[in-house]
Amino acid sequence: MTIRRSRSFFALILLALSTLSFALSLPAFGQTAAASRELADVDAIDDPWLSEQGPAVAKPSEVAREQVASAWFESPDADFARAAALRRVRLELGTGDLVAPARVILGNATEEDPEIYTAFALDLAPDTPLFQAAHIRALLAAGDVGSAVRSVGDAVGSVVGNLAAKLWLIENFSWVLFVVILAAPLAFIVLSAFQVFPHAAHDLGDLLGGSGLPGFARSAALAALLLVPLAVGEGIIGIAVALFALAFAYGKSHQRNILLMAAILLVIGLHPLAKFVSVATTLLDQDPVAGSVMAVTSGLETQTDVKRLEAVVEDDLAAAHALAYRARRYGLEELSRTRLEALGKRYPSDGFVLAALGNIEMRRGNTEAAIGLYERAAPQVESGTLHFDLSQAYVRAFRMEKYEATLAGAQRMDADAVAALSSLGDAKLVADLHFPTDLLSDRLLSLAMSQDYQSDSASALAPGRLGENELMTAGGFALAVLLGLLFANRFEHSSQCVRCGHRICTRCEETVWSEEICEDCHHLFQYPDATDPSLRMARLQALSKREVGIDRLVLAASLLIPGVAGLASRRPDFAMVGLLLFAWIAAWIAWPVGVFEDPLLMGDAAFLCFAIPGVLAALGYAGVVVAGLVTRKSL
Repeated sequence: MTIRRSRSFFALILLALSTLSFALSLPAFGQTAAASRELADVDAIDDPWLSEQGPAVAKPSEVAREQVASAWFESPDADFARAAALRRVRLELGTGDLVAPARVILGNATEEDPEIYTAFALDLAPDTPLFQAAHIRALLAAGDVGSAVRSVGDAVGSVVGNLAAKLWLIENFSWVLFVVILAAPLAFIVLSAFQVFPHAAHDLGDLLGGSGLPGFARSAALAALLLVPLAVGEGIIGIAVALFALAFAYGKSHQRNILLMAAILLVIGLHPLAKFVSVATTLLDQDPVAGSVMAVTSGLETQTDVKRLEAVVEDDLAAAHALAYRARRYGLEELSRTRLEALGKRYPSDGFVLAALGNIEMRRGNTEAAIGLYERAAPQVESGTLHFDLSQAYVRAFRMEKYEATLAGAQRMDADAVAALSSLGDAKLVADLHFPTDLLSDRLLSLAMSQDYQSDSASALAPGRLGENELMTAGGFALAVLLGLLFANRFEHSSQCVRCGHRICTRCEETVWSEEICEDCHHLFQYPDATDPSLRMARLQALSKREVGIDRLVLAASLLIPGVAGLASRRPDFAMVGLLLFAWIAAWIAWPVGVFEDPLLMGDAAFLCFAIPGVLAALGYAGVVVAGLVTRKSL
């Protein structure tokens, strides 16, 4: 059973970000009813719940009738009446979220009072992010900000506590993280190499042909050398290693440290993270039984799902639980009891089985037997619903002190669940626990840990020997580092004068004062008296005009090209952080509601899941750019 806990401080933060995100991109709520009806029309032919009449066919056999469908048909033809009837069925049977009927009710929402209908839908599916987000949106449109704030915590809990939503989060965010971890380091290496490319091309030309070699030939020779890894089949990563070697050989200590960080991120992204993404995005495909269990517990199973579970019921605990749950939902009491008793013999300490058997005994009037089963189950399962059932058994047996103590304990565990059950006003009511989703969570986690896939995306980037495994990729970067350390200082590097832009090269100049100031600028600024005043003033004006032009160019490039502000301010750490943030922003723009969309599960919650970190990344990126420009001014 999922117990939702709100955190008020966290909720306030999330509401502020949510409000900003709504203001930026979400349309007015006046379109909610129309959008909901459009959602309710999706696949109406295949899903009987999505027709205007509701579920027309919901009988697995002539002797069994699905109790959710029965409650729908037997209640008055009004949304509030159907919501109340289905709410009782949901609580009593522990069905979890009734997503299909909730979508039908949401589709009937009016433009005048949409929050009433979203509240009805939320009563039927409180742990589905789609309805939580729709309700918050309706409350904000109605001006009820206080209720919207209180609902934010529940919305967060619905994303964290819903297994399907957690799987959606894992597969989407792992994929986005994979893209960010690869794109940002690659971009940093390219920018770093581009920054030193003219100097490296000049030096290579001196090695090959002396000072007479033209500039375009020097650049072409270096470019051809850097493209050798691509020619031998090493792909993008091969070029990245070559560019890394060039940037590392010409970089200073701080630049080299960030280059090493970029190389480490690339190795992580290409191998462990790429494998994790491959597993996360195909997890349910690798375990069809788990997929069938999830279909059964959501009430949307097919006969194929049922047959698959029946084939493995003797060996699979999750399948056995799912089939017992399904039998109870279809009113097959004896079949449900038989399956639960078989489970009880195989797993005598399973709290969920004991609690379900206790409910069967309570409904048959065997109070003392039910109390014994509940008391055995209570230490195994921390559930407010289970303690509520035990308190109902105590009051029926006239054990009033134990009743009061047990009910108080149930309220401490899950006050919302106890209040919902108590509001039904039935002294004989006992409620089944939800399906034990931890069975599936642990199962899928074990499956994920045991898989060892090769990512197609990683293979496309590194098709050669460098991409075979982590050691080969890391070895390629390590070799580049070793060559840089061995040979970088054995050859004089050319550089550029920070004042006038003149190339400084010990092989081309007779006198070199430093790697940052050319001889003419050194003479101009260090010995002003030895320079003609009129010529000196003209030279200073020309340098000042050049500096203004460069400042404008750097400002434009910093705003248009991620990472430039950090490199221009000689802060490669700013450049790397800026590229990481920008990559996340680009991913958010490309996939505002997720890479793998699921509108019937997430709804607007999908947008918020990406909008909140996206807004934070945008603010952080703006701060990094400003910090880089300010730092450059202070140089």
